[in-house]
Amino acid sequence: MATTASPLSVAPRRPAALIALIVVQLFQAIGALGGGATLMASPKGGIIKMPLSNLDGSPFKDFLIPGIILFVVLGLGPLLASWVLIRQPRSAALERVNPFPHEYWGWTLSGVIGVGLVIWIAVETLIVPYNFLQPFYACVGIVIIVLTLLPSVRAYYYRR
Repeated sequence: MATTASPLSVAPRRPAALIALIVVQLFQAIGALGGGATLMASPKGGIIKMPLSNLDGSPFKDFLIPGIILFVVLGLGPLLASWVLIRQPRSAALERVNPFPHEYWGWTLSGVIGVGLVIWIAVETLIVPYNFLQPFYACVGIVIIVLTLLPSVRAYYYRR
């Protein structure tokens, strides 16, 4: 007698929006890891030919601290978020501090990354001269937020 798996025993398919979210998070991670590493390697801005005068009026004397923030928060953060969205590891500690108790903590992390990127770009536009990458990465942050909030992505991670 052949048996069939019950619908409850089959893992739900990842929605297309979730796959897009993971790809965008990875794209963000690659860009920020490269940019952050470049700023850390050349805190005076030599490699990217960015003058230190761009930091006038900011709390930074060179690009080292912005490079570290870019690398860790906006590079490793989305890399971690991508891995978490795929693997869905459990963490009792992170579930306890998750402000959305019915959502998986990794889903929350994804939204935080998007909001963090938008804030980073908003502050950057106030401190340094205009660069064409600023609106581009602001849009990347908005895309991360929108994809995270889409009903199909939210439903995939919803915890009852």
